[in-house]
Amino acid sequence: MSELLTLFFVYFEIGLFTIGGGYAMIPLIQQEIVNHYHWITLQEFTDFIAIAESTPGPFAVNTATFVGMRVGGLLGAFFAVLGCILPSFIIILIIAKWLKNFQDNKFVKGALYGMMPVVIALILNAVFILFLNNVMNTTLSDFSLAGFDWKALVCCGIAAFIYYKFKIHPILLIVICAGLGLIFYGLPTLF
Repeated sequence: MSELLTLFFVYFEIGLFTIGGGYAMIPLIQQEIVNHYHWITLQEFTDFIAIAESTPGPFAVNTATFVGMRVGGLLGAFFAVLGCILPSFIIILIIAKWLKNFQDNKFVKGALYGMMPVVIALILNAVFILFLNNVMNTTLSDFSLAGFDWKALVCCGIAAFIYYKFKIHPILLIVICAGLGLIFYGLPTLF
């Protein structure tokens, strides 16, 4: 039971202190789930980011479900998801009750404007972590160029080019990149 409560409180903290959505919470999830509690490895975390972005539902709920199932089965998934969504639910109830007071309050506006740069920094940190883990096949603590994966860099470059040049739907982009992955990694005799 203590592990279920730990899951609940860890994801409650993640849900409470993450401003800016799923990408902004990646560093906090990594810190707690991978580095502190060691519930999953960094490679599993990176893989799951790709899976969570390819499946329906919010990123935070998807990760809470995955980690909860890993740690405590179905009940673990329930506690982790509940912990993840409860802070937002409570905050929205409070804001809905006093919306008029919040929307014009200069302190609330100032705090929100002050948090915007942090959200950007957290998202950039998530991109950096994913880049190191997937393209460089390393971490910051033991950085080396020995594991550089040119195929991953090419996939990333092609995806960025296609997305910004042709403005295609992200789902189609995921399908295209899955095809590139099959070509680069599923057919090793060609590359």
